[in-house]
Amino acid sequence: MIRIDWKGKIGYGDIVSPICYAYSMAQKNCQNVELVFHWPNKRGVLYKEGDAESIDERARYLAQKACPTNYHHVKINHKFESKLDYNHTNYDDGSEFHNFWYARERNMQMHKPYVALNTTANHKQQLEEYGGKSKTWKDPVGLEKWGVLEQKIVEQWGMEVVHVGYDQSVKDVMDIYKKCALAIGYHGSTMWVAKYMRCPMVIYSDSSITRKSFPWAIVKKQLEIKDLMNNNPYDLRKKSLERLGELNDQFEQYLNIPNIHRLRGKRT
Repeated sequence: MIRIDWKGKIGYGDIVSPICYAYSMAQKNCQNVELVFHWPNKRGVLYKEGDAESIDERARYLAQKACPTNYHHVKINHKFESKLDYNHTNYDDGSEFHNFWYARERNMQMHKPYVALNTTANHKQQLEEYGGKSKTWKDPVGLEKWGVLEQKIVEQWGMEVVHVGYDQSVKDVMDIYKKCALAIGYHGSTMWVAKYMRCPMVIYSDSSITRKSFPWAIVKKQLEIKDLMNNNPYDLRKKSLERLGELNDQFEQYLNIPNIHRLRGKRT
């Protein structure tokens, strides 16, 4: 049994990534895995008034949607009022495939296509307030320009735009990404759910971390609306999914090489 302790945080990436990592470790090492989220608060506490669910309820829902491993089990537990002074144990992120696992429910092209738009519009805290300068790089676009893009998508691509963010239930977020033709947004928030569901993605970020976190996404440093609109959205979808297909083959190779010798309970 491999045990992974993980400091619980509020972001979707802080939930999806460890779930995917736990499943990858189970499959890769032919071992059962226990992932323990440590939450500083009590069970069921809402992050902000009016939230559709608590953060731990969101984590449970996402965990239930994970594609099972072939032979071994992943058990996910939650420990409340538990404040870790480190981020995780038994964590090996030396490969971009360490958290490449996926949900049972995947993106599919629908009869009436739309673009899922992931922005910071409905955040309780803006990135600068949440993490200072270390977080502001995640959205290089800004709300005004996102608004212009939304209008252009409707006018020039003839597609509806569906906003997706923290103000929606995790069930609704997954449903939006399951049916969208393309996910567009910044590095963060619900874009991790898009990754979990194997969505074709266009992400705007000026950090090299983004290409590692979202390896099949079309990543641009800046939003040039005219350049984006010159693309056929279905060509963007195809390009992203073709890259995903290539990565799936590499992921299978990654899973065939155990790394249990690197998992020694070290705190990171």
